[in-house]
Amino acid sequence: MKFFKMKKGILLILLGVVFNTATFAQTEQPNVLFIMVDDMNDWVNAFGGHPQAITPNIDQVAKEGVMFKNAYCSAPLCNPSRTSLLTGLRPSTTGVYGNSEHFRDKEEFKNVVTLPQHFSANGYQTVASGKIFHSPRGTKPTPKPGSDPGSFQVEKYSKLGTKFPDPSLRRQHGINFNQKGIKANFKKAFDWYPIEDELEETNDWQNAEYCAKFLKEEHDKPFFLACGIFRPHLPWYAPKKYFDMYDVENIQLPKVLENDLEDTGNFGKKMGTNLHKELVEKGLWKEAVAAYLANLTFADECVGEVLNALYDSKYKKNTIIVIMGDHGWHLGEKDFWGKNTLWERSAKTPLIILDPRQKGGKVVNEVVSLLDVYPTLTEMCDLPSNASNEGESIAALLKKPTKKMNKAVITSKDKGMHSIRSNQFRYTIYKDGFEELYDHDNDPNEWTNVAKKGQYKNALEEMRNLLKNKIERNN
Repeated sequence: MKFFKMKKGILLILLGVVFNTATFAQTEQPNVLFIMVDDMNDWVNAFGGHPQAITPNIDQVAKEGVMFKNAYCSAPLCNPSRTSLLTGLRPSTTGVYGNSEHFRDKEEFKNVVTLPQHFSANGYQTVASGKIFHSPRGTKPTPKPGSDPGSFQVEKYSKLGTKFPDPSLRRQHGINFNQKGIKANFKKAFDWYPIEDELEETNDWQNAEYCAKFLKEEHDKPFFLACGIFRPHLPWYAPKKYFDMYDVENIQLPKVLENDLEDTGNFGKKMGTNLHKELVEKGLWKEAVAAYLANLTFADECVGEVLNALYDSKYKKNTIIVIMGDHGWHLGEKDFWGKNTLWERSAKTPLIILDPRQKGGKVVNEVVSLLDVYPTLTEMCDLPSNASNEGESIAALLKKPTKKMNKAVITSKDKGMHSIRSNQFRYTIYKDGFEELYDHDNDPNEWTNVAKKGQYKNALEEMRNLLKNKIERNN
């Protein structure tokens, strides 16, 4: 199987033989290729989130592997989400809810065995490039908060942002960032621009190239190779050819409901900002959506560089591929732009697992958590389990995607602010005790809070108890 490369806005299919995953007999310990794309919501084309998204490389893995359509982060922010995924512990256990904390600063978590450390302890070579932990540290002498030097045996120090030709050209797009309700950090980061740099000059491509080079080399041990792609994280700077792929005038906007926040409490209403109003009034909504999509397509091509190297290598028949985001991202839904909310758009993110030993082309609709990835990979690679993991292996769903697990998964924003998602409902409680309940069978956009509706009394109580029991058990 070959992947797609975009040149001058045209998708060129590189022809090749499709690898038949069903006939492969496992003879060695499998490798793991672990790809994480920052701020990637479910607009990836294969997931159906946006009909105009151009993501052929991730789509191809979804086609050949198992696509988890309802995967949720443990926290809707980079550092706590990645900390949870890589430690196997919930934010309510570690207390890591923000981007400035580091789990090893707490005495009881100083010796936590992270996912790459677990693989290393069991004979794997572990290598990372790009953003895997929140702050890629590599060989830099002073670690930043959120990095974890030593988790990987080899870690390339990675710059994250795509180069911008001249800081003085920074655009504000006519947005008044000083008005009430627009977060201060957005004034610095909320920008988009089609840069003139060549693809090969961008940081994301260089991080992908590092992993591609690794896959072209000889290795005498099984490997756990992690590749972090920073885009579509803000600011949305990507080579011009990706912007040219999207016609702004014909961009489809996400579905929104006027006055959507009326049935939310104080915390929910505060999450809605005047930024969305500004973008709509200034006619920039379509342009901003197109910029996100352009950066998503750019990220997809970086992913394709790594996948091409794998499929051109001798490791293709014995390497498990995992592709995921760290959380979702709002582009106007709930009057909000960004992440770090407890609504569906921020909590949900793509998850794909391709195991060459098993037949692919499957879709799992069961609710799962990124917290489940650690124990799942441990089981798939036949390693000893880590008893401290708070997630649950979903390896059985790779073999039988229709298996009913009746899971409910938690996303946490802060202590006392949690959301729990079952196959039908999302229940959220805020610090002030305000509750939200959404019925996803009838309201996939979470437009109607039914927490106070009598016919949902039993469902509300059941979800309350599910959340309470899970949080109390972990604490």
